[in-house]
Amino acid sequence: MSTKFDVEAIANAGQHIGRLMDDMSAFEALKQNRPYTGTFKPAAWLEGVVDNRRQAVVGHAEHLKIAFGEMGTKLKDISERFKNTDGQNAEEIKKVIAGIEGAVVQAVDTYDTNTEKPAHGCNGSSNDAVTT
Repeated sequence: MSTKFDVEAIANAGQHIGRLMDDMSAFEALKQNRPYTGTFKPAAWLEGVVDNRRQAVVGHAEHLKIAFGEMGTKLKDISERFKNTDGQNAEEIKKVIAGIEGAVVQAVDTYDTNTEKPAHGCNGSSNDAVTT
């Protein structure tokens, strides 16, 4: 029994998945717009909450970009290996797929390490000390 596959469809799917998050302009704009609600204590608290959510949305978008990019790369690799293999296809695919989860987790962890900062107005920022 043989398995049928379409090498071009796999490569095409990888290309499309890899480009899903190419336009990050909305998130770049969001990244630059920190809220400012005022100097009284409830406003400073609200500012921290809103800023935390803003940072979370940007972070999730970056995580998706990383994950989709890794998937696109791996699908392209799978299609190339299909072109160049015969009866060993299953083993070739396993080799490619085996590292995708680790690659995504490592890339996301690196992104998080380089970008995680305390939110403005939360836990230790200058707005925490503001009183009414």
